[in-house]
Amino acid sequence: MKKINTLMGVFLMLNTLVLTKAQSPGGIAGAQIWYKGDAGIATAGSSVIGWSNSASTLYNLAQQGAGTTLPTSSQINFNPSVRFDGIDDRLATGSAIPQTVTTTASAPYTTSQYIVYRKLGSAANPLYNHSDGAGGTWNVGGNSDGGMLITNRTVLTTAPTINETRLQSLNGASNAATAYLNGNAISSTFINSTDIAGSARFWVGAEGTSINKFTNADIAEIVIYNTTQTTGRPQIESYLSLKYGITKSGNYIASNGTTNYWNSATNAGYLNNITGIGKDDGSALYQKQSMSVNSGQQILIGLTGMANTNASNSGTLTNQQFLVVGDNGLAKTPSVAINGIPGVNYRFGSVWKVQNTGSVGTIRIMWPQGLTNLKLVQNSSDPTFASGNIVTDMSANTQTINATVYNYADVSLADNQYFTLAAQIYAPGGVVNNLQVWNKADFGTNTTTESGTVTSWINSAASGGQLQALSGFINHSASATYMNMGSNFNPAVRMVAGAGLGMLNAFSATATASGTGGTFYSVSKAGAGGSPTLGYNVQMNVSAAPLNLSVISPYNFAEMGPYISNATTAGLFTWNTSIDRTIANLLNPSNNNILGWAYTTGVASAYPYRINGKSDIPASYTPPLFTGRNFHLNTDTDGGLERGGFDYQETIGYERQITPAEQNRIESYLAIKYGITLGTFASPVDYTGTNGTNVWSATANSYQTNVIGIARDDIEGLHQRISKSQDLVADIITISTNNDFTSTNKSTNHTDIVNDKFYFITGNNGAATTYNTQNIMNRIWKVQSTGFAQNLYIKTSDAQATHLIFADDAAMTTNVVNIPLTSGATPGIQIPNGKFFTFAKFSFCTKDPNTSPADTFTKIGITIQTKQSGWPENIPNGAVALESKTKGFVITRTQSSLIANPVEGMLIYDTISKCMKLYDGTSWHCVVRSCN
Repeated sequence: MKKINTLMGVFLMLNTLVLTKAQSPGGIAGAQIWYKGDAGIATAGSSVIGWSNSASTLYNLAQQGAGTTLPTSSQINFNPSVRFDGIDDRLATGSAIPQTVTTTASAPYTTSQYIVYRKLGSAANPLYNHSDGAGGTWNVGGNSDGGMLITNRTVLTTAPTINETRLQSLNGASNAATAYLNGNAISSTFINSTDIAGSARFWVGAEGTSINKFTNADIAEIVIYNTTQTTGRPQIESYLSLKYGITKSGNYIASNGTTNYWNSATNAGYLNNITGIGKDDGSALYQKQSMSVNSGQQILIGLTGMANTNASNSGTLTNQQFLVVGDNGLAKTPSVAINGIPGVNYRFGSVWKVQNTGSVGTIRIMWPQGLTNLKLVQNSSDPTFASGNIVTDMSANTQTINATVYNYADVSLADNQYFTLAAQIYAPGGVVNNLQVWNKADFGTNTTTESGTVTSWINSAASGGQLQALSGFINHSASATYMNMGSNFNPAVRMVAGAGLGMLNAFSATATASGTGGTFYSVSKAGAGGSPTLGYNVQMNVSAAPLNLSVISPYNFAEMGPYISNATTAGLFTWNTSIDRTIANLLNPSNNNILGWAYTTGVASAYPYRINGKSDIPASYTPPLFTGRNFHLNTDTDGGLERGGFDYQETIGYERQITPAEQNRIESYLAIKYGITLGTFASPVDYTGTNGTNVWSATANSYQTNVIGIARDDIEGLHQRISKSQDLVADIITISTNNDFTSTNKSTNHTDIVNDKFYFITGNNGAATTYNTQNIMNRIWKVQSTGFAQNLYIKTSDAQATHLIFADDAAMTTNVVNIPLTSGATPGIQIPNGKFFTFAKFSFCTKDPNTSPADTFTKIGITIQTKQSGWPENIPNGAVALESKTKGFVITRTQSSLIANPVEGMLIYDTISKCMKLYDGTSWHCVVRSCN
């Protein structure tokens, strides 16, 4: 880095800062060293060249040989810090300062020291040290491996992870000291015995002049006393924790020593991700906006003048006003069903509790944009939010903070109040909990252009993320491509041999630690883009090793999720996750499949995978512990060239084994969407909606062939407007919401289904498409319709059919309705629940009328015209003459089912079937143009 000479003027500038005497860290007087990123920084261009001591006019730091980056580029909780690059960055006092600045004059040496930093590099190097500069003598120091030192004696906390922000502290003497992490006592054990002290310079960012002893970290604040602070330590740590969004153990105490603005006993159960705002003049604390520095998405709260930095926030507080919140540690995703709030169906598992000290008024609560109908839900007494909620919409309000777009609500939070967030959440089968991966080709691909290259694919699960073409997953040249027309009018992503996508950290660290089980589903057509070939065909798996964006990890067998190997041109495959199963025709390019696998790790059980809703032959199997986090699609982790390929329509991954009921709902969703029949004719499977309603009953097992449906179920994002069986042996019908039987499902050409939870499901009896002696087709379909019906259109590919007919019975004898076809398609019709339908080929009978002899005369006439002479006798061969030029003749309008005692020859207009019906002595029939 460019060297900048230290100027005398810099020292003069640094030494002009005089701190108000009443201000001290946590209100605890006596600090000798107090370097903080929001005060006393001197810069030259883009380099930090000095850092003043806020505790006195002495012991200021200056650049030593190189410059560091600007502190504003490395915020910690919206406050600046100084970034040290681990190469050549360091600051130091101009000369040696007394030993008594950081410890007492004689043994046992006492000290109390604190540092807030974020570890960036992997090397464990000094953060600060009062030393001789050569690594020989340390009065005090702190290391980025979690160590704290007093007179060269080290007490370890725990090793930090990369990008972890923490508060390390030490309090005690050279013969008895305790190291703390975020206010929690970790250790009092010294790991060495040498006790050395003396006058030396104070260094930050490096171990003096030692080569290769530079730290890579953002350092926000350093506080050092030359005495112990046993009673004062909680106040100092409270100040630092609130300022930097650090969750510390114990109470948060203000600088006056009496105000407890976060009571750990009162708020028991809500001690996670503690964050807050507050003004405390005794500590020079003025935190106007805050979010926890813990990993994962966190709530952002602050005064309504939210800005990119804390200093830029225009809001105001008065001295000793604090508002602090903590949560219950549960999932910060919509995972708990909630009722009674329009537009949302799930709330967060995470619930926050409020402690409001000094009557803080309106604040702004923010959450990263991305959830549908996001709402803030407050409750004064009920953390389950069963009733008494105050609901504020957040979805209409957005603000960008540091390039992240947030939704927000401006509200008042009362003391001891609870709040959470709620949203409209979609999940396959409505199964929300622990859904980590949900990639569906009808949403989230970077392109929707036919044959366009797919390089990213957004994860529709609430956990977020996306599949990407990352070099850490694959080392291939082939690309995934987009197909507008995959199975059942829905798009697909085609991955030929050598193409693949991956998602980093798709599964949580919690799962990795506990070895939880999982559930996976994939809807795909194998052998796409070329016939299946002998070799290794990966479909999906999870790797154990964390990957970066440029390094190929060692090969790992799948720990969650199936992969397919040993594909042959005969369509055989092995579904392999440490044991093999061989199934015929799975890799037939004409066959679409729902592949599913649900298991609990470390538990001996039947091998629980399914194909199209049907379980394979069980076998004893103990799955390995799941330790992976990264998800792979169509590739493994070794970078080798996989053969074959798949058209992927939908991929689903849960971080747990789902229940059988949940499994059925997910499979029902996938089957209806992709036109795939669950089960077999001999072993039928129920279809279930997201609310548990049976929408296709297995009791209709005589009609378990080519099961398809038109359906809308909002919680899973299902809106199937057109459907045709994608089974290996196809059916002859297509169902649509309008007279369009070719456009894709998402096309605006199709009419929307009006009501949520509408299902129209049908399957046939498997009979031939030949006709019987009555010219009625032998193949019969049964209908199960759920919800508010709407008009549908049915088209057949059978060229002989002239009519669709439906009736109460499969023999087509009771309440028969005849619908004429135009180009093989019906007009908009409604076939009620429980009806049967098929097709007929009717020819038309015509005969010339007998006009002579006119040997009989009409004797009865009804007219609204002026009566003519000789009328109605001048109308031959009639029984009754009706005459009108402006009025129609309307016969009885009713429902045939309402006539208790029909008589042969009775004629009505049926208002349900929309036809003229004739009773033939046995049943009612619509009168159609045919040989009746």
